[in-house]
Amino acid sequence: MIGIRNIAVICNPQSGKGKPLKLLPSFENFIKQHGFTYQFFTNNLPQHINNFTDLVIMGGDGTINYTLNHFKNITIPIGIISCGTGNDIANLLIGKHPIQHQFETALFATPQKIDAGICNKKLFINGVGIGFDGWVVKKLMAKNLLYGKAAYYSTVISLLLFYKETKVKIVLDGECHETNLFMLSAANGKTYGGGFKVAPFAEVNDGLLELIIINKLPLLKRLKYLPVIENGKHLDKPLSFLKYKTCKKISLQSTQKLKAHLDGEYMEANSFDIEILPQFLSIRTILG
Repeated sequence: MIGIRNIAVICNPQSGKGKPLKLLPSFENFIKQHGFTYQFFTNNLPQHINNFTDLVIMGGDGTINYTLNHFKNITIPIGIISCGTGNDIANLLIGKHPIQHQFETALFATPQKIDAGICNKKLFINGVGIGFDGWVVKKLMAKNLLYGKAAYYSTVISLLLFYKETKVKIVLDGECHETNLFMLSAANGKTYGGGFKVAPFAEVNDGLLELIIINKLPLLKRLKYLPVIENGKHLDKPLSFLKYKTCKKISLQSTQKLKAHLDGEYMEANSFDIEILPQFLSIRTILG
């Protein structure tokens, strides 16, 4: 029955300049109107959510990623209220809608199964970026810049001038390749960085990762193709420096420690093992 529901609400007070806390009273009233029981978690997450029927996450990409990796295996439906500084995951899963519409979706939309991914034992929804993308996230963190397309774009431009590729070994579908890597993106969603369409053909429920590998790239081509990638046009025709395919599992190794991000969260390692987890999460969404 719809009335027998106990909802865990994860609200990150640090996200989106405190926007989740500002929305919390309105969402609480919304829950009360429907007679559901609930508990808010604004600072410390519970050890488990076994006693809850639903989970609602209020925040941005970082909050969603942190919550997934805290609980590891969430079997109850997840609702999302988009109120972070970076909202690529929310835009992917629930679209851009007014806040009242998001409240309704988070509690009443029919749950749909979506894929997740795992990289070095950490879960992600949107994707993993290794190499250049990792450096961008590291620079954004160091400058304490607000997330979004403007901050992402300015950081990308500055890095394009000085970034050096790294020699790596990639094992893909049992075949080994060596290359001087500019960047690798293993994507479950279409966009990141505030809207860069890195993987325009990605589907979040097809059981596959979209793999984009960009090899060594001269400066002029870097500058030329940045707007092309932003608009998702880099896969329209073959490019000599770009490899694209769908896959389920990727392994990458380097003698140097590589910068990377996972749903926008910074990480670094010498090796990366990435795999798709089909239909891993149940998300309340109206998207088809």
